[in-house]
Amino acid sequence: MVLGVLGGAVAALVLAHLVGRAHTMAGAQTAADAAALAGALGGQGAAADIAAANGAVLGSFAAAGGSVRVEVALGGERAVAAAAVPAAEATPALAAALDRLSDVLGPDAAAEVRLLGPRGAEGIEAPRHVAARLAALSHRTGLCRAGDGRPLHFVLCPATHRQ
Repeated sequence: MVLGVLGGAVAALVLAHLVGRAHTMAGAQTAADAAALAGALGGQGAAADIAAANGAVLGSFAAAGGSVRVEVALGGERAVAAAAVPAAEATPALAAALDRLSDVLGPDAAAEVRLLGPRGAEGIEAPRHVAARLAALSHRTGLCRAGDGRPLHFVLCPATHRQ
């Protein structure tokens, strides 16, 4: 009988530990998700602030274009999350062209472009390593060099730009 009670007590302690760990893991993931979203919109400082507000510590922060990847620590658990500035920030026509850019050159290339003007109304700026490939494949993406002498500046190609 004593062994049965002792076994039940040990099982209860193990279960309590597992439930506590699962709760901490869920909290760490929630903090990471929130920090990634905040970081995508507001940078590393915003990510650190949101992680702290959720009781976690920002461990790493990596940003490329509009995409962010963070790692946070909470109660001995680590969690990773990623987020990007939503394409909805761009005009509908530009968002469609950016989707095609992602399909043709890959999501990393699309994440590295920067919208120019409100909602990308003035086009995009591409990093040098993306710009050459983008110019060569403008017929597939619908994004053409702007023609203003800036080799990294792209706008919607006239043939694909419909109001």
